[in-house]
Amino acid sequence: MKEIIIGVSSKENILEDIHVIVEQLVSNPEIVIASGKDKDIRNIIIEKASNLFINENLVLVIIDPGKALIDALRGQLEVLKEKISIVIMTTNPSDNISEHIAGKVIVLEQDKEKRLKGKVRSFLKGHTKKMTDKAFVLLIERIKDESILESELIKLVAYVGEKGTIESKDIKAIVAETHEDSFMNLFEAFQKGDKKGMLAILENLMENGQHILAIHSYLVNQIRLLLQTKDMEGMVREGIEYPLYAKAFKQWKETFDLKSSEKRRYLTSQHPFYAYKLSKVAQNISRRDLLALFDMLTTFDAQVKTGTKYDRIRMEYGLLKA
Repeated sequence: MKEIIIGVSSKENILEDIHVIVEQLVSNPEIVIASGKDKDIRNIIIEKASNLFINENLVLVIIDPGKALIDALRGQLEVLKEKISIVIMTTNPSDNISEHIAGKVIVLEQDKEKRLKGKVRSFLKGHTKKMTDKAFVLLIERIKDESILESELIKLVAYVGEKGTIESKDIKAIVAETHEDSFMNLFEAFQKGDKKGMLAILENLMENGQHILAIHSYLVNQIRLLLQTKDMEGMVREGIEYPLYAKAFKQWKETFDLKSSEKRRYLTSQHPFYAYKLSKVAQNISRRDLLALFDMLTTFDAQVKTGTKYDRIRMEYGLLKA
């Protein structure tokens, strides 16, 4: 009999946290996400509970169900946990889901740097290794997706061999730069209508450890930033060099008083040089095209949440059609 996992997360980190938990439960999982209205969640749970022939690699992820809904469907969930893994994710710790259904509670760290530091420390301890503070700072600069952290640490441990401490030079030698350039290239290929190029970039991202949900999340965030960059175009002339852009960016940034727990979603919280790179991409892609791509990703998100094992095919089809 499998155990129900109750994950306490935040809205900002929930996709990454789902991936972290699911990886620990099943190899090659088929993920079905139940979220939204109680009626929609109820229908998915009842449908899966009544299925006589169900894939044992299936993981049912239920996001922010109400306590009343858990009480009403406890029987179906108890039946389901004998067949498949169930993960109940809550972004409101005060819901106390564990009081309404038995399960293992996992409280996930919300601060991203602390999350990564804890994982790195735990992994290295198991391999009798240490890491300098400078090396860790460089590591988290290069790895922004937690799903590839362990694979990079495995490569680092193998690289340093008998050496007990991982240093900055080891990070530079082994850990690839973040995939930001690949995503920039994806938008450029999209703007040019280079469908073969888009698929090649998507293939490369996945081969280098990027989960399809992480790619989706990154693309959504990048489109938000690019749309905000379009709003700034009136302040800078085309072809402006970086020093002048940085000065204009600083002046533009000072006009905002942003107080949000999700600052990474806003251009004002980006490094000026990264904003400059975004501006180069934004100059060559229209707002209309960006909104079309955003619409495709919204459709993809809805399809994933209703349950599908063809995520990659749907993403490829969406990119080709957008």
